[in-house]
Amino acid sequence: MLRRISPIHKGGNPTPEQQEIMQALQEAQAALSHAYLTFDDAVDPELVESSIFEILSLQSRINYLLRRMKTAEEQEQAAAAAAAASGGGKRRWV
Repeated sequence: MLRRISPIHKGGNPTPEQQEIMQALQEAQAALSHAYLTFDDAVDPELVESSIFEILSLQSRINYLLRRMKTAEEQEQAAAAAAAASGGGKRRWV
């Protein structure tokens, strides 16, 4: 059996912003699945066209959320690198 690998979950504790983005991403993926089912069942040309627009819209939203997730991860890594470079946030007595 194949295992589904999430492109956004790499382990560790996600920040509240990342949790919010993941929740929105899961909702958009569920809506996209529903839109594909609606498209498959559509008979009327107007419903087919509407389904296509909905699918394209949801795909764009998912791409946006993935970009936001990547940006949030990069910012978190940059903050961690800055903290490590400055001594981990600990004060040093000289």
